[in-house]
Amino acid sequence: MTNEGTLYGVVGAYTFREDGQSSLARFGADPNDALTLEGRFSFGEVDYDGSYMDGTPLSTDGIDDFLFDIRLLWSREQPAAKIFNCVYAGLGYRYLNDDSSGQPGGYERESNYLYVPVGTRKDWRWKPRWRLSLTGEFDVLLVGRQISHLSDADPTLPDIRNWQWPGFGGLLSLELQHKGHNVDLGVAPFVRYWWIDESTVSDGYYEPKNNTIEYGLSFVFRF
Repeated sequence: MTNEGTLYGVVGAYTFREDGQSSLARFGADPNDALTLEGRFSFGEVDYDGSYMDGTPLSTDGIDDFLFDIRLLWSREQPAAKIFNCVYAGLGYRYLNDDSSGQPGGYERESNYLYVPVGTRKDWRWKPRWRLSLTGEFDVLLVGRQISHLSDADPTLPDIRNWQWPGFGGLLSLELQHKGHNVDLGVAPFVRYWWIDESTVSDGYYEPKNNTIEYGLSFVFRF
């Protein structure tokens, strides 16, 4: 089965930096260290192309999807470094809700991923106010939890909860940024990927291995 569609969303982040008086300083942080709390929310509709459990083909349009991702990241800036100008790592939680319960034979699916992101960024600066940044990230799945509300499709069926592991993901992003007096503006094409292995079996049901590809364009405002 495949789901394809367009999602729209927003991303927000707040960064805590060591300034000599901050809580980071009390923990002995390097002046180039930072903690960032980051959240992403997106929503839209996707089209499903697959089959019923007995193999009968099924295609439906307009399935509601929404996704949110929240992460806490530690980073270290290295302005003079020749290879990477920033390295970071942290902990993230990703939730995807795919709700086809309004379609014949459809049901709500909830995907929960707890993962560790590890990434780097390389900057190229030219002129006083312009910067090009390439970010690469590798994500390691700690545990996944899939909840399938099969009772939406047939009241006689159970709701299934499966554990999924192992899995991994990745991110590649290229941002062009202009530094202003009060606000920095940027534009960043990106691609994200997830691969998750087959789940455990629960009540005779399991979630097959799957992969997800997201690609898009972000408009960035920094204060």
